[in-house]
Amino acid sequence: MRSTFFGIEIGLRSLRTQQRSLDVTSHNIANANTPGYTRQEAIMVTTPPYPVPSLDGYIGTGQIGTGVQISEIRRMRDRFLDFQMRNESKILGYWEAQQDALEKIEGIINEPSDSGLRSIMEDFWIALDELAKDPESLAARSLVLETGRSLADAFNHIDTQLTELVNDLNRNLKVLVDDINSMARQIADLNMQILKVEVSGARANDLRDKRDLLVDRLAKAIDIKVVENENGTITVNVSGRALVQGESANELVVGNSDDYPEIYWQDDQSRSYPLTISAGTVRGIIDARGYKQGDGLAGFIPALRKQLDILAEGIAKAFNEIHREGAGLNGDTGLDFFVSKDGSDSITAGNIAVNQVLLADPSKLAAAELRPIPPGDNPDDYENKVELEGTWYTWDTGDGSIALKLAKLKEAQIIKINSSQEQLFSPNDYYNAIIGELGVTAQQAYRMVENQELLVSQIENNRLAVSGVSLDEEMVNMIRFQHAYNAAARLITAMDEMIDLIINRMGLVGR
Repeated sequence: MRSTFFGIEIGLRSLRTQQRSLDVTSHNIANANTPGYTRQEAIMVTTPPYPVPSLDGYIGTGQIGTGVQISEIRRMRDRFLDFQMRNESKILGYWEAQQDALEKIEGIINEPSDSGLRSIMEDFWIALDELAKDPESLAARSLVLETGRSLADAFNHIDTQLTELVNDLNRNLKVLVDDINSMARQIADLNMQILKVEVSGARANDLRDKRDLLVDRLAKAIDIKVVENENGTITVNVSGRALVQGESANELVVGNSDDYPEIYWQDDQSRSYPLTISAGTVRGIIDARGYKQGDGLAGFIPALRKQLDILAEGIAKAFNEIHREGAGLNGDTGLDFFVSKDGSDSITAGNIAVNQVLLADPSKLAAAELRPIPPGDNPDDYENKVELEGTWYTWDTGDGSIALKLAKLKEAQIIKINSSQEQLFSPNDYYNAIIGELGVTAQQAYRMVENQELLVSQIENNRLAVSGVSLDEEMVNMIRFQHAYNAAARLITAMDEMIDLIINRMGLVGR
């Protein structure tokens, strides 16, 4: 049989439940603008009815409700949207890293501009044209040498800046890996705190929000797979191994053995097993900076440097072949115009330079063509003569045919690309192709970043529709819970008046 105070107990439970619901609403309103916060909801359920069914239990009209209670405070979170967000964030992180690197490369190449390599090459060809018109002019010869040195310096400068960019990307990579390690340690610490809270059956909602926010940041930086364990902790896997597992975190490290270091697990002392990372900001930096592939290098910057090396070598090789055949004002011949700074046989964008012998004496610059003296002629009859390997040659100081041949290299097919099918390009066409490829790649990165930002924004909006705090909705809930609280209080007041009547006023008649 029900107790006399049964109704008061129901009212008390209602008061407590509505008050707790108001507390949850207040918490939502307070964190409406908190990054990573997930809206919470107090789930109300009826308490077990009275009486409990049994064989010898009370037989009456049926069970009587005993009130309401909060079964849990639930986070309004959609795991599928979380998966989508992290999956798209890693793609966004990759293209943002690519875009940032390509913007810097575009600044290094600096095309189109009056100070770019294209403009300097054009000045060089123009100077050769002027020399062909007036080969005896020392001013024209000096101009060719100065523009040639400017061309070599431009190649050197681009190569140096690309090297500095690689070093800068390496530093960024180390900072990013340190940030990843820091996030991993924080996630492991939150795992421990969540486990301590939830082992008693409670729900660590705010701690889970902090952990999810870190996982979202981590997913943008590096390709991860997240698994939630039965005890409430999560396992974060990177490249087939746990970065975070329960309360422990493994750390990553960037190798420092060469210019293109790879990423390893810190406990891999031999540095024999680099991580295979397929997405995220880390992968974007690596693809832009370059990485080892077989016996060579792959990536955008190594490919660009190789193209510039091919251009520099092609110009130098073709230029030297013609220049060696000509003669200076005093018959100097067999000299290379372009040489390597380090004395090596291979000329690259990083070591190309103008021969110091020519810079010291512009008269040795070959502009005239050597012509063999006919066998029947006496060499002494010629003003300009030189003997080479037993053969006498002559030249005309006013002859600019070699300079003209050098000037025509601008449109000559002298740049060779070694591939399954050999292709030849002129210097201008090949450099234009390099600039075109850079522009197309940069445009693709800009477009991909724009598209991914739109996609991530849409997913974030969908997630906010589920997890975000709506102040209008919370105000409605606040009024709803307030009215329910007032009604419960009025119920207790009514029950109190009834019990007061029974206790203090019943049985007074006839006394």
